[in-house]
Amino acid sequence: MSKLRKLKEQIITENFFRPRWYSVFINPYFINRWSLYRAIKKFALETPAEASILDVGCGLKPYRSLFNTKEYTGIDIAGGGHDDTAKVVDAFYDGYSVPFSDKSFNTLICTQVLEHADDPEILVAECARVLKEGSTAFFSMPFTYPEHEIPYDFRRFTRFEHQRLFEKNGFKNIQITQTTGFAGTFGQLFVIWLFESIPFRAPLLKTLLSVFIFAPIQIVALGIDWLTNKSGLTMDYVIILKK
Repeated sequence: MSKLRKLKEQIITENFFRPRWYSVFINPYFINRWSLYRAIKKFALETPAEASILDVGCGLKPYRSLFNTKEYTGIDIAGGGHDDTAKVVDAFYDGYSVPFSDKSFNTLICTQVLEHADDPEILVAECARVLKEGSTAFFSMPFTYPEHEIPYDFRRFTRFEHQRLFEKNGFKNIQITQTTGFAGTFGQLFVIWLFESIPFRAPLLKTLLSVFIFAPIQIVALGIDWLTNKSGLTMDYVIILKK
């Protein structure tokens, strides 16, 4: 891998998957990424160092560094919406059968995956199967977000469908939270629409727009979300539960 490609991947990972406050000035998807990152980071801080973690749909393993544990296993499908050579996986699987025996792990994360699964019912059942009793799991899924990884984007769930799906598969203590409210959702969608409407490659123009247009919109939207306690339509649901 060339140094330029490594630098590009590092910038993408740091500012898109693990954004800092200043990432708002270069990341037109900041609200979505930042709100999800904060939820995962909080979960990681509460995960003990001796945990055995399974990351389902791990991709680049962008959140690996958040977990202070030695046993961290990532699985993903071959193909789909991402290049296999860019994935950091310990094992590929078929999207249905998780390739581990019953009760192999005591922690599981599955972020932004269920909307792409061929059969989320089967996948959630498999996640439950490989978890030990008393285990903790973290799932997230978009609720209001543009189609992505086309054509492998299949669904959105309400909080009630999440509740039904996880209860059906033996999970308990199910906590479902929003990552944004209406203002954050609207602000993010508006910025995404503006950014993706630019019909040509223009790095300098996109940078200027990010700094002087996109960032102020996202900052104001986040401020309104804070004032209104994230009320209204959300971008993502985060589900934390016990097995």
